[in-house]
Amino acid sequence: MDNKITYKTLLDFSNGKYSYNEYLKVKHWFTKVKDEGKVEEQLFDQWKGFANHADTKSLHPIFEKIQYDILLEEKRNEKKNNIWLYYKQIAAILIPVLALSASLYFFTRPSQTTTQAWLEINVPEGARIEFVLPDSTSGWLNSGARLKYPAEFTQHRKVELVGEAFFNVRHKEHSDFTVGVKDMNIKVLGTKFNVAAYANEPVTEVVLKEGKVEINSTTKAFKQILRPGEKIVYNRETKSLNTTSVDAKLYTAWKDGYLVIDNEPLEQAARKLERWYGAEIIIQDEKLKNLRLKATFQEESLEEILRFIAMTTPINYQIGNREQGSNGILKKKQIIIKLKR
Repeated sequence: MDNKITYKTLLDFSNGKYSYNEYLKVKHWFTKVKDEGKVEEQLFDQWKGFANHADTKSLHPIFEKIQYDILLEEKRNEKKNNIWLYYKQIAAILIPVLALSASLYFFTRPSQTTTQAWLEINVPEGARIEFVLPDSTSGWLNSGARLKYPAEFTQHRKVELVGEAFFNVRHKEHSDFTVGVKDMNIKVLGTKFNVAAYANEPVTEVVLKEGKVEINSTTKAFKQILRPGEKIVYNRETKSLNTTSVDAKLYTAWKDGYLVIDNEPLEQAARKLERWYGAEIIIQDEKLKNLRLKATFQEESLEEILRFIAMTTPINYQIGNREQGSNGILKKKQIIIKLKR
């Protein structure tokens, strides 16, 4: 197999334009340079090739993707577990490389009797990723989400989530399934539901699509049963709990590539846009932060969404140029939003 990898091959790989043979070629090359201890040298050389092109993207996510694929394969052979992680690109016009930059980590946790292997999926901003767990429970992880789960489930199946995820839990007799988020546990037997628990958001939301879930505070302050079409919102700052009836489809549309802003303050919508597009949004006027927005987008660019918001609200915006950091990685695109004068 030819060991030479051109910058175009890596660029195509980062854009999701590659055949299975090309994937094997990139993977074989990475394995070889890793064994020879030349990863950083090769990365630097390839980066110089990329730096001369205006549409460059950081090579680090590409190398991470290959590295974690290799690690996953090694662990799969060791553990003989059927663990799959699917990378699916949603709205290629919007996020041409982001779905490939998720990372998968392996680590261990000591228990009372043995050391258990755990896995962690980290999704970069701008990507949505489909996953299947060892028990065949499936789902989606939204931008900036992190999911930890054991390589082998016991009778009591538990995962830990930061961010947003949709779960389709496989029912197993006498085997419950629990999603742990900050200050809350969501216990199910078999159901479909959405959880949003980002670290930079003050609330945790759970929306039930099918089945039934039991929600418990980790401090035992409350216990709530949720039924289909209901949403529970727990405010971690005020410790308040609120349950309402909603259209569950609005809260799960993100996994199908729809960005739904449902009567949300601009400040909250901006954080959603930051995660969706991997940008940094600064709202300069305090009075704009509580401006309410309601819209649904699919396959629009960030610039198109900003133009729409500017047409329907009293705002102006300015998009800054992406700058290259000292490590060679492009910084996030910065958007300044101000009151229209």
